[in-house]
Amino acid sequence: MVVEFNQRFELIYGWDTKLVGQTIGLILPQQFRELHHAGFARFKLTESSEVVNHPLELATICADGSVIRSEHFIVAEKDDQEGWSFAATLRPLEGPHGC
Repeated sequence: MVVEFNQRFELIYGWDTKLVGQTIGLILPQQFRELHHAGFARFKLTESSEVVNHPLELATICADGSVIRSEHFIVAEKDDQEGWSFAATLRPLEGPHGC
């Protein structure tokens, strides 16, 4: 679930506060959403991942429906009381840098 994002993400990808509270899968192409959900389910069971802490080149859906290639870098942190938290940095890989 998206908790927050910075102004740069909004500027580049066009998403506004309507994305907050939604699944991050909304910014992934439809054909990758099930893989994304399966990967998170697997991570919850095994607490290991081949994508966390590794740059990934993925298509990113902008708010207007256009798609740009981006580098996604995902990090995870475990808190004994709150459980796992995830954060990601996205960087557009093609220009112009924005949707």
